[in-house]
Amino acid sequence: MYPLAHIYFANRVLGFKGDAAALGSLFPDVIISSGLEWEQSHSLADIIWKHFYGENKNKVSFSLGVISHGVEPHGLDYYSDKKYKDFGKGYCYEKARGLIDEVVDSCYIAPEDGWWKAHNFVEMSVELFLYQKDPSILSILHNSLNNSPLIAFISKELQLPLGLKSKLLENSFSRFKRFAATKNIDARGLAIRFRNQQYFENNHDIVSMDLHKCQELIERGKNDIAKDIEDFFKFVQKQMEPVWKEYIYKNVRQ
Repeated sequence: MYPLAHIYFANRVLGFKGDAAALGSLFPDVIISSGLEWEQSHSLADIIWKHFYGENKNKVSFSLGVISHGVEPHGLDYYSDKKYKDFGKGYCYEKARGLIDEVVDSCYIAPEDGWWKAHNFVEMSVELFLYQKDPSILSILHNSLNNSPLIAFISKELQLPLGLKSKLLENSFSRFKRFAATKNIDARGLAIRFRNQQYFENNHDIVSMDLHKCQELIERGKNDIAKDIEDFFKFVQKQMEPVWKEYIYKNVRQ
């Protein structure tokens, strides 16, 4: 999922808002730019929680945000990417099946990359839906990514458990911020940021990318996910109830 979805979900399941929880909910995607693979970055919750639990409020809130995001333990991205109910893949991949050919054509990418990139379009549709539902989520994203003292503090504290220098971690947040929406979100803006991200991070040719068609696909996807995205969030929230018990209650007693 994209940033607003992770912040929205973390706020929902944790029951509170704040920069630390927001940064934690973004962290598995943030840290990829440090050189970690997606699977590794999305399986750090246990390491971070065991290092931070019982500490100050910001550390604990950050840890809980990380737990809400990843694939191990099963958080939002597990159910959006890996497995949702009895479907073959996660929610965003399943929703993207009907978009694959059009994404390949409009983005001029190889057919084998079609499903992967089509699921990104569903994720952008979710962002647009959530922003239009509650624009205040964008302020949380903006404020958290601009909280330099907290980012520096968290980065320094994570050096030991992650084996990465604090400056590298801080720079990961800076790079993430470059591609994150901090102003009003619309389909065209999402398409442009997607295009730029493909160029800078994946070296994809973006010269002939059909922005108008991409914008249409995002809008169409938003109308499609509007029917059941809240059911998806409720499902993941329910599935995570045992996870919170495992971490918050079991680990705190140790």
